[in-house]
Amino acid sequence: ITCSPPGGAMSLTRLFFFHINVWLSPVSQTLLPPLPQCWWASADLQQELYHHLAAYVPRIFLGRGEGNSREEQKEELACQLLLLAPLEWLLLGEDPASGLALLQENNCPSALCGHVFKVGEPTYSCRECAADPTCVLCMQCFLESAHRQHRYRMTTSGGGGFCDCGDTEAWKNAPWCQKHARVDGHTEEVRKVFFIILKYAVDLLTWEQEDQLPAGLEPPYRADTYFCVVFNDEVHTYEQVIYTLQKAVSCSHKEALSFATAVDREGRKSVRFGDFQFCEQAKSVIVVNSASLIQRNKSRQSKPLRVQVMHSSVVAHQCFALKTLKWLGQIIKYSDGLRRILCQVGLQQGPEGENSSLVDRLMLNDSRMWKGARNIYHQLLMNSVLMDLKFKKIFAIQFAKNYRSLQTDFLEDDHERVVSVTSLSVQLFTVPTVGRMLMVEENLMTTIIRTFVDHLRHRDVHGRFQFDRYTAQQAFKFGRVQSLIGDLKYVLISAPSEWSDSLRVKFLEGFDAVLDLLTCMQGMDPVVRQVGQHIEMEPEWEAAFTLQMKLTHIISMIQDWCSTDERVLIQAYRKCLSALTQCHGGLLDGEPPVSLSMAGHCVETFRYQVSQDKVSIHLPVCRLLAGLHVLLSRTEVASRFPEQLPLVGVLPLRCLVLCAQVHAGMWRRNGFSLINQIYYYHNVKCRMEMFDKDIIMLQAGASMMDPNHFLMMVLSRFELFHIFSSDFVQQNTLIEEMLHLIIMVIGERYVAGVGQVEPLEEVRREIIHQLSIRPMAHSELVKALPENGNKETGLERVIDSVALFKSPGVTGRGLYELRPESFKHFNLYFHHYSRADHSFAVSDLSRDPAVALPPPLPPPLCPLFGSLVNLLQCDVLLAVESAVLQWAMEPGGGGWTESMLQRVSQQGKAPTSSGSILALLETLQNAPHLEVHKDMITWILKVKRTSSASKKEKAERKRKAEMARLRREKIMAQMSEMQKNFINENKEMFQQSGEEMGVFPSLELTCASQVCVGPRRVGGSERRQQVICILCQEEQEVTGVGQAMVLAAFVQRSTVLSRNRHWRDPPRDRLTPTLSVATSCTPAAGRARSLCSSRYFEAVQLKEQRRQQRLRGHNSYDVENGEFLCPLCECLSNTVIPLLPHTPLPDHSADHLSLEAWLKKTSQQVESSPFSISICEMIITFSMSVYKVGLKTNPNEQDHRVPVLSWSTCAYTIQSIGENSPERASQDDCLSALTRFSSACWASVPLRTVHAHLSRLLTVLLPDPPVENAPCILHVDMFHLLVYAVLSYNSLHSTEPSGPSVDSSHVHLLHLITVAHMVQILLTSVTALKCNNLMINLECKSSSSHSTKSVVLPDVSSGWQLLHRLKVGLLPFLRAAALFFHYLNSSVPPTDLMGECSSAGWEVLCSYLSLPSNLLLLYQSETRCLCRYRWCHHPALKHTLQGGGDFIRFPRESNRLIDLPEDYSVLINQASSFTCPRSGGDKSRAPTLCLVCGAMLCSQSYCCQVEFFPSMNCHLTVVEGFEGSSSPSPVWGIPWQTDPSRLY
Repeated sequence: ITCSPPGGAMSLTRLFFFHINVWLSPVSQTLLPPLPQCWWASADLQQELYHHLAAYVPRIFLGRGEGNSREEQKEELACQLLLLAPLEWLLLGEDPASGLALLQENNCPSALCGHVFKVGEPTYSCRECAADPTCVLCMQCFLESAHRQHRYRMTTSGGGGFCDCGDTEAWKNAPWCQKHARVDGHTEEVRKVFFIILKYAVDLLTWEQEDQLPAGLEPPYRADTYFCVVFNDEVHTYEQVIYTLQKAVSCSHKEALSFATAVDREGRKSVRFGDFQFCEQAKSVIVVNSASLIQRNKSRQSKPLRVQVMHSSVVAHQCFALKTLKWLGQIIKYSDGLRRILCQVGLQQGPEGENSSLVDRLMLNDSRMWKGARNIYHQLLMNSVLMDLKFKKIFAIQFAKNYRSLQTDFLEDDHERVVSVTSLSVQLFTVPTVGRMLMVEENLMTTIIRTFVDHLRHRDVHGRFQFDRYTAQQAFKFGRVQSLIGDLKYVLISAPSEWSDSLRVKFLEGFDAVLDLLTCMQGMDPVVRQVGQHIEMEPEWEAAFTLQMKLTHIISMIQDWCSTDERVLIQAYRKCLSALTQCHGGLLDGEPPVSLSMAGHCVETFRYQVSQDKVSIHLPVCRLLAGLHVLLSRTEVASRFPEQLPLVGVLPLRCLVLCAQVHAGMWRRNGFSLINQIYYYHNVKCRMEMFDKDIIMLQAGASMMDPNHFLMMVLSRFELFHIFSSDFVQQNTLIEEMLHLIIMVIGERYVAGVGQVEPLEEVRREIIHQLSIRPMAHSELVKALPENGNKETGLERVIDSVALFKSPGVTGRGLYELRPESFKHFNLYFHHYSRADHSFAVSDLSRDPAVALPPPLPPPLCPLFGSLVNLLQCDVLLAVESAVLQWAMEPGGGGWTESMLQRVSQQGKAPTSSGSILALLETLQNAPHLEVHKDMITWILKVKRTSSASKKEKAERKRKAEMARLRREKIMAQMSEMQKNFINENKEMFQQSGEEMGVFPSLELTCASQVCVGPRRVGGSERRQQVICILCQEEQEVTGVGQAMVLAAFVQRSTVLSRNRHWRDPPRDRLTPTLSVATSCTPAAGRARSLCSSRYFEAVQLKEQRRQQRLRGHNSYDVENGEFLCPLCECLSNTVIPLLPHTPLPDHSADHLSLEAWLKKTSQQVESSPFSISICEMIITFSMSVYKVGLKTNPNEQDHRVPVLSWSTCAYTIQSIGENSPERASQDDCLSALTRFSSACWASVPLRTVHAHLSRLLTVLLPDPPVENAPCILHVDMFHLLVYAVLSYNSLHSTEPSGPSVDSSHVHLLHLITVAHMVQILLTSVTALKCNNLMINLECKSSSSHSTKSVVLPDVSSGWQLLHRLKVGLLPFLRAAALFFHYLNSSVPPTDLMGECSSAGWEVLCSYLSLPSNLLLLYQSETRCLCRYRWCHHPALKHTLQGGGDFIRFPRESNRLIDLPEDYSVLINQASSFTCPRSGGDKSRAPTLCLVCGAMLCSQSYCCQVEFFPSMNCHLTVVEGFEGSSSPSPVWGIPWQTDPSRLY
């Protein structure tokens, strides 16, 4: 072998080839692959290469590695060394390792980043520099770019796009980041190799024969082996596929689940391997079963699963074809020259002519491929063709030429758009030069619209779209065809700054196509008012509005394009007006016109009544004309069409009259479909191109008509003409709506082109009126404002000028409030207000209904709309106003309403109002039945008279006001001087009064008086506990007798404080400091009587039993395990805690027992129960709940561990939040009830059992008598010991719950256990080298301390250091003890304990616990010294400290969640790059991060569902708590919402 690597490298290669061939071939023959140099010597390189592939590919990809990781690794190695490595030698002519490294070293990288986004990967778009919202950066480029300091938007990618860094057309500024630069060439041999490989891949991926291979690839030996291959579709569900596969191939559920996951992920999967008959049998079963399942479920499509029986060699070559495409994508990354050669090879047309290039073949056969093949070749296109503008344009031309056929294939397919080649349109059409080139050369705009219209085939007799006949399958295709509208948006997203003649021509051709589309929408879905009988079936309306919303931004973009060129604008306006005239050309044909006369004016109009004739809310052509008319307002071109525009200008009156009649209740029998249409007509998503444009069109028509004629037509359409011209019964609601419409036509001038305003004035006005309703968060304001084509609202530019931001308070979110100076811009008749919004805004701005809300001064009108002001002085409007005011003169008349009067008053503010109107207003000013409106009428008259007021009267009023101000200032100065003189004259009296006030006792408790433990404690026992049952709403006092009151709670096992989560079996006494597994309690908000609670749970059980026969969904609770939802807060609960009364206060006059006297009384016990039967039953109920959860066993009331579990639950729950403040509002009820229950749990067990527990606990603390097997001090958690000892002692003295004996015992137990904990800290906080000396030192000095009364501490560098170490170590214990005694004795903690611990806080805490601030004083007792001596002489202590066992160091290190990055996008990027290890490296669709251990898992997929639950408890903690489990998250042993800041 002449060209082999030198030395032993080749021998290793030959040895590997030997083993590979032995593995591949059943016969023992070794087949070394021919060398690439031999291939170059051949006359036909393709034939040689195909011969090699034909020999090796079927033997490598035989399918034996499926499900076997070892076999899969062998296949990968064989493929790399026998197939891909020779190709690399052939391509480079040398060792690939060195050749690729040299190629990469000499490479000049592309200016484009080209990073292909994964699903869920963060993308960044600069809101200041991006050409459109589709221009995005990857995270790496964004962090290295100047856009990081700009206003930007971060989103997550849906997959398939790539980074636009380096694309100069995508960015207005800073197109490159700091790490990208510019690109050059390669050889003819590379071109030949690329062509052979790419042609091989294309031939195999587009191959349709199941039993034959392309010429040259037939294997030397043809085996009778086939695969039964199942293909993916978007019709069948996971469950259906699993069920079908189990029936067809007789596999287990787990195997079928694996098959279904692979089919969904890769697009196809072989489910059976064998001869043809064997596989054909499985195919027939799959087809029959899948078809029957679809028919049974009545899906939108009834086709069965696609299944093929394919020869094993065909499947093998297709698998290798995918690997070659991946390999090509990796190779071209080493050199930009290789990438350009591959682009040339792929886009070069073949001898067949049109659409014969390899890329064309892939593109045109896209819908016939499976999902995995599509994804791979799409990614190759993005890494190659789309990375260079030259080749991108060539590919875009071919894409545009085949656009119609590609979209047709996509519509016939059922896969999502993201895996279709049509999704690449966003990468092509959003490039401005490419989009305009395609518009000019390929007439792309017209092609897209024509293709879209062709697929909407259902029309009525007038050629309008008709959606009510759609079947489910047609509705599904309609949802897919809407993607074409997105492509049109990409083409129009960037308006040109310069126009060419060809661009004008093609754009106007596309505009004609748009008019054809809008003409088909003009008047679609007409409705007729139902009279007499309610409509039987709701008509389809959603499809039409969906189409309208999709076209909203398209129409806005078309208007933006027209606004940049006057010639285009004029031509578009003419075309639109002509199209609208043709749509309604027969308005005057047929019936003769109707003549209307009023106030001396006459007008002829056609007969039309909304309440009787057909009316449609869809008028897109008319609204497009309104938008173009606004653009032409400066050029006044629209004035050239005076005869047509007024006629069609009143067409929107139909929609507005329809809305008014719906509000008046005239269309109730037409059902909810019409109500929904009216809602969306005014909704922010549609109103910009519907309601707003209708108002503008009416303004345009009114400005070009005689105002009297316009108002008479308005009265005619509202069917109110005869009401104002003669005596008819009034329709009050319609009159109100008509008057409101007139106000809007005259006053709405905040659109640039209608009024002389800046573009942001409209946004500012919207924000003012939204904040007038109520203070809003930023997200609420964004949703309330319309977005433009770039998804911008303009909010950030004006919000600071009109609103103030209030920081988050109790609500947890910041709110914007309107600035006081912005209230003057409030308009009572803002046209975007609904009735509810209007009511809220008026009530918020004017608490007094008599206070007038004057309108703001409107901006001046543009010249084209200047004649609108003539409406205010026309005779018809004055006649209408006079009629309404005349009706208001009659107090008992029903022909007017207050709202009607307000609207007339609003119009009566015109400066040219006639004298008769003013006279009527003066008469109404003093009318007693109009007292509410007196302020408004007075204000109107005042405005009228202001112009006639003389300057002398104004000056006189100003002079009087100034004199009054000076008089007030003089009087205030005199009073201040007299006050100072009085104080100076009586200085001694004021000093004496201050001293007397200082000796008065303070009503507030001092820190020294606030003690929670011992005979001096104070508490809240004098407070009566009144509780309201949430079920029966009766109030009851919490006492020890009578019916029990209970609190719903959830008891669960928890490891939140454990350092070893894999320890599953808790210790017998649960006193070990490891706290491996314990029981915690989480409260709910519901408190009820025990009887009511029992009945509620029985009702829940009965309800669940009735659901057995129904289709059961996922419940958040398990009734069989005693779970239920709290009836108040709906928190998960599984038990109830009895509420017990406060502990009585001690007798402060009694003597305090010494430690020695207390020890003598520990043997006393009294057996009696102070509780009623009901309370005892609830105590037993909760005790058994804790017992069952803690031990995972059936309840047993006789078990001696029952009180221990109750005490442990109390201690653990308190300890889990011991680092926080004692005042926990959300935990107060739970901890109080739990602590008092634990002190009374002896009622459920014999007292001798409690006595045995107390005796065992005292052996840990007391020196005498010595007991065998007593635990070492290092093996005991002192807080648990404190809780156990205090509660067990209370149980033995139940008849004396408070007194010298009990309170003294609490103090002595706390002191003893505190000393023991101090010894724990001293023993565990020194280094291992000092352990021996410290232990001996403590032994000796403790024994000699009987006489010296002193303690010698270990050698440390500083005594202050040791004292600080003691305080830090004791602080968690003391805080937990303070919580415990606070809830046990109902004592109020000092306010100083609420903050961080300081020196003052330490003293307050010690005082609160009846401890000396210098804790070393506790050592002065001989009994305590004897205890220390006994503790230090324990036989297990020395062994443990010398490394003979594990022990916990104090202070115990708290479990914390993992550290999260400061930048949230880093976490998103990490999640997007996560691949599931159980799904063959597949991208996770819903990754979940465990906040305890940092592991990443799939949260909503089958792959990780079974695996992680048995393995790691921390995953249960996070995934169950955050991903919708019925169990609340036990992250801190408390509800998640208690303290979210603890997460970080």
